[in-house]
Amino acid sequence: MQTETTNAPFLPMGQQGEQGYEAHFELSETLESTQFHCHDYYEFYIHLHGGESMGVENRLFPLKPNQVFVLLPFSMHGLSCTQTMHNYERGYLNLSPEVLRKLSCGQIDLDQFFRSHASGGVCTYQLNDADAAEYVRLLSEIRDNQKSASWESDAFIRFRNYALMIQLLSLLCRTLRHDEPVQGESFGNSIIQEILDYINNHYNQPIRIENLAKSFGVSISYLSHEFARFTHRSVYDYVLYRRVMLARQQMMGSATLNEIAYQCGFNDYSNFLRSFSKIVGMSPSQYRKQLKQYRNLEVEARMAL
Repeated sequence: MQTETTNAPFLPMGQQGEQGYEAHFELSETLESTQFHCHDYYEFYIHLHGGESMGVENRLFPLKPNQVFVLLPFSMHGLSCTQTMHNYERGYLNLSPEVLRKLSCGQIDLDQFFRSHASGGVCTYQLNDADAAEYVRLLSEIRDNQKSASWESDAFIRFRNYALMIQLLSLLCRTLRHDEPVQGESFGNSIIQEILDYINNHYNQPIRIENLAKSFGVSISYLSHEFARFTHRSVYDYVLYRRVMLARQQMMGSATLNEIAYQCGFNDYSNFLRSFSKIVGMSPSQYRKQLKQYRNLEVEARMAL
């Protein structure tokens, strides 16, 4: 049996995510750690069995059955393990911020609610058996509905999925309001944790691995090896990835592409264009055009209500 690995530079929603949401259950017989990555949607993840740890930004969360994570858009995360994981079972609901706002029904700002509970881009809680079973049931039904050949064109199926997602989010909101979150911990190397924290707060500024190593009193080879061991990315690749993800966020505003490039730490537009296109899969101008088209469709849908 070959070991499954996940090393995608950028993880968009799959084909089922064209409606702004998708539900999954996955069981991997064997799985290695995954590259640190992020995406522009929420991920509501539940760990069921077989995982070791989840790294988020510069913290590590040992995985236990029935543990849920609320991963905010653009928060860096990835699986971490000391050996190959076996029978790794998990489920997750991906939601675009636009769909999350729709599910708020004008009564509560769910985006702000989850962000207020997420320190460092994540909040994680331990569900009791009953709530975990209900979470899995709701997630399974959403997933099964998506398997229908007519789910994208059938308004009733989409309406049913919205109702199921509201129930799932209500369960999460109740948990966040009344239970204590699971606390992250150091991943065993305080120097690398400090370096990750520094990079996460300064990645739009000039960063050289030589200067990092000198500032934190370690050798370049040690820094390179230990950083890659945790994030499965080189320091250069990690910084570049974070800059591109920041650029994607900036495109929601009115700044020009040249302004965005320099604000995100790129010293020239050609470097920005090349890096953005490689990681995102389209040019900055194509991405911004696609974003505007989506927003126009959303505005039209709201006016039609």
